Amino acid sequence: MAVQTEPTGRRPLTEAELPAGLTHGPSRRHLLRHGLPASGAGLDFTPTADGPLPAVAEGVHRLGSGSTCGEVVIVGATGEIRLADRLGQGLSSDPLASDLAALTALVDAVESGTRPDPAAYGGRRGPSVADAVVTAATARLRAIDPRLFADGGRPAHWETELLLRSLAWGARPGGPDGPAYEFEPGLVDDLADLAAYGEGGSVRRLRPEEVPAAITHAPTRRLLTEHGLPLQYEMFGVAGDGPLRTMAESHPEGFAVPHDRSDQAGFLAIGWWPHDLPVALDGATGRLELPAWYEEGGPARYLHRDLSALLYACWTYERLRAAWYRAEEDGHPWQAFDPRAVLHAVVDAVVEAVDPESFATADHSWRQLAEDPYTGGLLGG
Repeated sequence: MAVQTEPTGRRPLTEAELPAGLTHGPSRRHLLRHGLPASGAGLDFTPTADGPLPAVAEGVHRLGSGSTCGEVVIVGATGEIRLADRLGQGLSSDPLASDLAALTALVDAVESGTRPDPAAYGGRRGPSVADAVVTAATARLRAIDPRLFADGGRPAHWETELLLRSLAWGARPGGPDGPAYEFEPGLVDDLADLAAYGEGGSVRRLRPEEVPAAITHAPTRRLLTEHGLPLQYEMFGVAGDGPLRTMAESHPEGFAVPHDRSDQAGFLAIGWWPHDLPVALDGATGRLELPAWYEEGGPARYLHRDLSALLYACWTYERLRAAWYRAEEDGHPWQAFDPRAVLHAVVDAVVEAVDPESFATADHSWRQLAEDPYTGGLLGG
């Protein structure tokens, strides 16, 4: 017989699935009547076995798991929902929701309030919109479960999940004749500030007459004049002044002998990438490539579809890196939840989603940076 679910996708539990240790009456009734969502807001409530909800400690039962960190548990006597981590024979845990009704409402609020809507915010995208999404969603969560957030509390999981979801509001896909992504000029300003560790970064915006005639790709011309490029940025370094020159003009030694990337000679040397690699811009298409300067022939040619994809990927990465450092410095108020573990687990996939081709093989530079054993990956060890 098919398992019956509510229209929302929740599966009510049966009496046989309720453990004797769950003595909190409202929680038992909620599970029998409404059940649990299948998943949502970075939490997974898929059953791991038949029979009663498994015990993880005396009077504590497993409901599900965090997508990258901990288990979702219910305290049988009180109905409180916590995020737990098993340490040896003990159990550390942090508050996740006051009760099952609040947990379900919190999951629904995150799902409905952070899913990108093309019409929301007048179609604008950028850091200010991403921040507004987090602010509005946090207010909804506080209203749903004020006890959880009482006295300025920072319950486990929610702020990190909102951060991850807000990144999708930084840009929107461009049209067929436009850039890979559309965003407000503030994204490059925010990227420059993040690159300067919040101490005030700077941006170079070219005057129209400074854009070389070889750049015929209109979206790239607009980006260089309206948005600009971040200065003093270790991932993507650009010159603070002076003309943009071709790769052959900037690096004649690299094109003295014909090779399989000799066509890059006429590309613009737009900046520098890690491992001292120049970034070559195809002025006709906006595509960004890397030269093959190593004896083994790497890295792969493709870097990004265009500057908008590179900037959005770098902004996404820098927002995650800033959160990584904040988590390292803020005193870590949680017992079981570790935001750094979550960020480390998801950073590759989140950045890759911006431009999957940039991670396509082990020879692609982003993939090499993500899997570098010496640095510990994009966020370090």
